[in-house]
Amino acid sequence: MKRHILTIAAYLVSLLAHAQPAGNPAPTPLTIITANPGTGASSSIVISDSPIFYLDSVHTTRGGAVRDIATVRNKIFVTPWSLFYDRLMDNPRPYVFWIQAGIRNDADSAQELSLAYGNLDFVDAWLIPAPGAASSPSRGAAQPAPGAPQAMSSPQYVPAGSLRPPPSGSSYLQRRSGTTPLQLPPHTSATLLVRVRQLTDDYSFDGFALYDQASLSAGIVKDLPADHAFLVIQMLFQGFLLCQLLYVLVQWFIVRRPEYMYYFLYMLLIAGYFLSKQESLFGVRLLFTRWPPLRIYLGKTLLIMPYYVYFRFVRSFLDFPRDYPRLNYWVIRLEYFLLAYALADFVFILTTFDRGVQTLVYTVVFSIVFLISLGFTIYLVRYRQPLIYFILAGSVFVATGHILGLVFSYLEIIRHIDLGVPDIFVFPQSGIVLEILCFTAGLSYKNRKIEQEKISGQEKLIEQLKANELLQARMQHIRNKIAQDLHDDIGSTLSSISILSDLAMRGNSSLQAMETMGEIKDSSLMLMERMDDIVWSINPRNDSLENLLMRVRHFATTLFEARGVEYTIDIAKNIHEVRLPMDYRQHIYLILKEAINNLVKYAHATEAFIEVRFDQHHLTLSVRDNGCGFEPAALPINSGGDGRSESRTGPASSGTGGNGPASPGTGGNGLPGIFHRASLMDARVEIISAPGQGTLIRLQVDLA
Repeated sequence: MKRHILTIAAYLVSLLAHAQPAGNPAPTPLTIITANPGTGASSSIVISDSPIFYLDSVHTTRGGAVRDIATVRNKIFVTPWSLFYDRLMDNPRPYVFWIQAGIRNDADSAQELSLAYGNLDFVDAWLIPAPGAASSPSRGAAQPAPGAPQAMSSPQYVPAGSLRPPPSGSSYLQRRSGTTPLQLPPHTSATLLVRVRQLTDDYSFDGFALYDQASLSAGIVKDLPADHAFLVIQMLFQGFLLCQLLYVLVQWFIVRRPEYMYYFLYMLLIAGYFLSKQESLFGVRLLFTRWPPLRIYLGKTLLIMPYYVYFRFVRSFLDFPRDYPRLNYWVIRLEYFLLAYALADFVFILTTFDRGVQTLVYTVVFSIVFLISLGFTIYLVRYRQPLIYFILAGSVFVATGHILGLVFSYLEIIRHIDLGVPDIFVFPQSGIVLEILCFTAGLSYKNRKIEQEKISGQEKLIEQLKANELLQARMQHIRNKIAQDLHDDIGSTLSSISILSDLAMRGNSSLQAMETMGEIKDSSLMLMERMDDIVWSINPRNDSLENLLMRVRHFATTLFEARGVEYTIDIAKNIHEVRLPMDYRQHIYLILKEAINNLVKYAHATEAFIEVRFDQHHLTLSVRDNGCGFEPAALPINSGGDGRSESRTGPASSGTGGNGPASPGTGGNGLPGIFHRASLMDARVEIISAPGQGTLIRLQVDLA
């Protein structure tokens, strides 16, 4: 989301690199450079006829077919060198540039020459025998005297240029220096005719120069230290990218996450872009040196596609679909736009070869994309996520590298200040290296985070399994408890019914039989009630405390209204927030039922109060009456050993379910069951009562 401003900066660097200071004079059109420094000896290669120039306005594309040489040579070469040079540097696309000069070899041996032309797209060079020279001496004819001009056997033609492969027969030094090979026989005069076609805006030209072998070698040796340092830097950079590519590819095979594949493609495109600019430095013919026009056809494609892949990498790296769905929607639209633009740009340059329009459109489009991306970045920064900072750090490094490249380019090229920097590419490349290190660190951080999440998930799963085992154990305990209840309560009740039935059948009087049948009826009703309680407590539809209290309310109102007891039932509104385990539900219900039963049977109360409260940590249930009360200290109560049950004597403002002095509860059959069930929940039971003061039973269940 940051590389757009860098592209604009790189474009400005290109403009600055080709900008010429106002009033700067044109260089010498053609220079002869030979290796005779300081010897006083004259050069064996001389310019016999001064260069003349011609501008052909006939438009030909991609280098075009060469026009008939005779037709061209019949043209009048009268274009001034200053106009020729200005047109070539300012607006070369509509023209074909011709230069003609006469050269002569005064040496006794053939001269291997190298024509230097800067960095131009298409250069065609002819070495044509001078007018009036014979094509070749016939057999038996007199040989020319030593020192007399020699004839060339035929014209030489060499196609060259930065958008063509190196000419066949070029030596390593000529390929390294980007010069065109020519050969001039001894004591020979010839016409040098050069045709230039410049279609792109990425070029340089400081006049033509002819080197002999010694001078070319000397020039390369002179520049070797600086070139060697620059070459080492470029090889280290490409080697770094290659190592990162292999590392990310291996990581992708291991983890199979999409961000690794997008990161691999991103670095591959970056490496391809720099390779298109500097492949010739490595002395091998891989892709762009073998087919130079690919540098034009793929020039902007290798800049556009990294943005597309970069956005996909960021979306996957930051989990946009999960964490930022709205932003993900718009970034996807931007990706589609970049993909369509890359295709349209490729078709445009393939059909028109108009780099000027292409660059202008590219600058405008990516200025807009930059503003959109800036908005995306501001949106992301608000979340303050560590992974976002890795992206931003890489952006800062790349931006800094490109800005430094722009500044150094301006100072060296425009202001002519020698800062000792071998090449401005070192700044953006350093920024890219630091950016890649940030991305790699970010991927490592994300890997560690994912591993920690996996470990945390596994720990939660283990805890869940343990909880399930505990739940199974509790369920088994509940089943055992239900089986025990069925065995103890229902079994004993059925046994008593059986015994009573037998007595009724053997009874001698109808009155005794009727009493026995009444006892059987009471036992059957108690058995039905007990069975109903058990079935209700294990029904999952009754899991909520609200359902439990509705059942308690129904039970209490039925008894209170039957005995004429005035009652108040107060239940807190937030009681729906309480969730109770099944065994707790059963214990609470039976405790309240026991308390209400005791209140109705033994308290002789006229008023009863039931209150339920919940304070997020404790559930408190109270049953209070104004009955006769009793002496709790006199009861043989077993609290179950939990130390949280309490019974005490004292004045009570209200009472509930108290056992009267003559009640069965006085013997400990009711209240001990309450304390025992409370201990199973680790709950606290408090009983406050005194004779004639009523009774309060308060149950407090810890739900924290």
